[in-house]
Amino acid sequence: MGLCGAPAQAGGQDTLSSLRCGTRLVLVGETKTDVAVKCGPPLYQQFVGEKIVRTRYGYDKIVVEEWVYNFGPTDFLHTLRFEGGRLAVIFRGERGY
Repeated sequence: MGLCGAPAQAGGQDTLSSLRCGTRLVLVGETKTDVAVKCGPPLYQQFVGEKIVRTRYGYDKIVVEEWVYNFGPTDFLHTLRFEGGRLAVIFRGERGY
């Protein structure tokens, strides 16, 4: 019941429940495919590790990865954490470039 690997997130970042990509809204719970269609390819993505979760039948491992989007100097960097292929957390970081 832990995460193997080092997450890319530093402390002090804001978490959001949604993210606007142009005119489209991305919500926590959406799939990686949904996010890619709405936001396009990320600046970069990385495998963070595996998370062990309890299921109805015992325990299972799910893949955790993060995608980073940079929407330019008038917006912020956004890191989207996916767990098991679904968007779990949206972090808002420093100003984009």
